[in-house]
Amino acid sequence: MTVLVMIVRALAAVCALGLFTGAAASRAAAYETTHVVIANAGPSAVLIWNASPIVAQIVTDGASDQVANDRLERAALRAIASDVALLPHAKTISVRILYDKTGDVSPVYGGPTFAGVERYATLTCDAAHARANAAQWKGLRETDALPAWLTLTVVGTLPPR
Repeated sequence: MTVLVMIVRALAAVCALGLFTGAAASRAAAYETTHVVIANAGPSAVLIWNASPIVAQIVTDGASDQVANDRLERAALRAIASDVALLPHAKTISVRILYDKTGDVSPVYGGPTFAGVERYATLTCDAAHARANAAQWKGLRETDALPAWLTLTVVGTLPPR
């Protein structure tokens, strides 16, 4: 039993080390763990994207609003790249960018409480352009130029940084 406990602890330490290897790795992992829901697959397609891990990283980094919007826009493109193929009849695609708000630390759970969802922005694009460029989005870097046919409309606020 002692050997098994030692093995489990060693594996947990290796996993924890992999999770805390730096800000760049953390951002890359956050992009991978986001989830997109297709709310409407019709001519005016609507996707809902939970950007909570990226917003948390933006707060940690103390990024300006411009840098935050830039990161979210690029991450939204990466997040929806594989779903664009599921929207063959769409003329336009709107991505609603949401994040989970947190409240005070709960004495019962020892962590921040859930305080609802903030709809931060909507990214809108022409579906034909989106389908034609989806493969490029998967590898979009933070320094790559964004297409001119994208429109980001901010409708909410980010947490204080």
